[in-house]
Amino acid sequence: MVLTSLLLAGLLLAAWPLATGSLPTASGSGRRADARRLRYVDRRPSEATTADVARLLRAHELPDDEVRFVLAKADQLRVAPFTLWLWTKRFDVHALAVVLGADLTHDALLGHLADGSLPDLAELEVFAVLNGLPRRTSVTAVEPALAEVRREPGSGLTIEDPGSWPYAA
Repeated sequence: MVLTSLLLAGLLLAAWPLATGSLPTASGSGRRADARRLRYVDRRPSEATTADVARLLRAHELPDDEVRFVLAKADQLRVAPFTLWLWTKRFDVHALAVVLGADLTHDALLGHLADGSLPDLAELEVFAVLNGLPRRTSVTAVEPALAEVRREPGSGLTIEDPGSWPYAA
């Protein structure tokens, strides 16, 4: 009888937080754990994993669809997490998304890291978007406003020697 009541009391104490929803959320402790892991890998980049790269991309507020795209492209191109980590730390997460989207090889990424050079991102972004990189912002072309020029008849340009265009003489 005593054992049954102790067992029931223990079960009630264990189930109470679950029933009331008073468990601590994982987001607070998860963010601390993520930050701790990012600091750890920052000191030891050779120990970076794909999950660490995903944490880093999300910490830099890259949207989830771009994070999935970057990780899938890195897996497809067989780019090591160590290289992804160094590239992100050296350049930027958006630059990483563009170069992977444009199918730059692992060797090309290592070459740019060694040289300290950044490829032309505007050119590569065209290829990255064609390969499926989600666009971050919708760019709408704005037509330039042309100033109205009033001209008097006969005050425009005159053609002194039309040459052979459009008709050959």
